[in-house]
Amino acid sequence: MSELIKLSLQEDNFSSHIIHTKDEILKEDKRDEYTIPDRFDVNKIVLLAVNPSKFYIYWFLKEELKTQLKDKNLKIKLFVEKKEVMEVSVSNCDGEIYLYYHAPFKEVFCVLGYMENNQFIEILKSNKFIAPSDIIHYEPEEKWYNKKENSSLIKESPLKEDSLLQLHKAEEVKELINLPTSY
Repeated sequence: MSELIKLSLQEDNFSSHIIHTKDEILKEDKRDEYTIPDRFDVNKIVLLAVNPSKFYIYWFLKEELKTQLKDKNLKIKLFVEKKEVMEVSVSNCDGEIYLYYHAPFKEVFCVLGYMENNQFIEILKSNKFIAPSDIIHYEPEEKWYNKKENSSLIKESPLKEDSLLQLHKAEEVKELINLPTSY
């Protein structure tokens, strides 16, 4: 391959737009190469919000912990405002799952563990966060910024608070408002 590069460089007339020399191009890169490991050797569970009603959870377990938990049935418990709202059985290896629970503006976290002697044994606890909003809000005015002139302009918004009612039938909006808090 390097012979082909040498030949192609000899044929080039080195016009003004070329800034590298033949020696620079053929110089061997001596930086250490980093290989991505097949798996991460950590114990970790992470909870992420997709929207106010859908949460994505993934977890990694070290090999030694997996062998200790071989005969246990792992469960993930979802907590909203420090109250358990859902429990799901999961496999004893690294994994991921989506959970559905409507919890806008509420503190959410999850716990990975197993049951032993009618008691839940916690293994890992996820990060805590406030779930995103489910409110559709229209501002009465829009702020526009002109970068070229370094000025801003305020315009009346084409959307109004009652635009939602105009776009959908009143029955459909009532159904949206009366959604259950869990699925």
